[in-house]
Amino acid sequence: MGYASFLSAPVLEQFLIQARLTKAVASLRLQGANARLLGDLRVHAVSAGSVLELSGLHTRDSVPAEGTPVTLTILLGDEVLTLESILLRPLPGEPGNLLLRLDWPREPARLHRRRDVRVAAPNQSPLKARVGLGGRHLDALLMNLTETGVGLAFEEALMVELHAAVDIDAELPDGAVLRCPGEVRHLTYLEGQDYPTRLGVVLCPGPETDLEPIHRFIQTRRTDRSQSLRRG
Repeated sequence: MGYASFLSAPVLEQFLIQARLTKAVASLRLQGANARLLGDLRVHAVSAGSVLELSGLHTRDSVPAEGTPVTLTILLGDEVLTLESILLRPLPGEPGNLLLRLDWPREPARLHRRRDVRVAAPNQSPLKARVGLGGRHLDALLMNLTETGVGLAFEEALMVELHAAVDIDAELPDGAVLRCPGEVRHLTYLEGQDYPTRLGVVLCPGPETDLEPIHRFIQTRRTDRSQSLRRG
């Protein structure tokens, strides 16, 4: 289980100011059974004890209702900030954009190290993937995913050389599609498993590779993981 620090009000304010100055990536997860994620947000303004404003929401996007409970996650370097709040009425921002406004959190914010809240989610099912490898296209399970690599499991026994090139095509839970080339760095064979061949792959995105689906997926899992750690 990871370790979480609970931030005092002055420390939280300084963290949020630093996140605004560095344009740190933030995501907002709506709480509840039908929760969804608003990703690629940025801290726009900080009014300690009053309001926190976030930019990055377009007017064409569906605006969550005022009073909705939310969980905010901010990635700043090696640290992950998680706080719970209530949405206030949004304000117009730059042309075509809205400013999301959050009530200042009434409960302490939590700070984790990124290595403690990796995508590891043992209670969640693996994702299905289609993998191009050695001129073949194989079905696989995507067992884990980070910003830099994936773990793949194959139903058949495979002989794969280290540094072999692969192409990964997977649909993420939010419907987004991850397509990215990679390079095999680890190979393990687990005798007696349904999916015995396990590959550790480092992602090798090209200039045209869209990594936003990965970022959204990871932020969702990290938010879930942070909430699980808190309950634990």
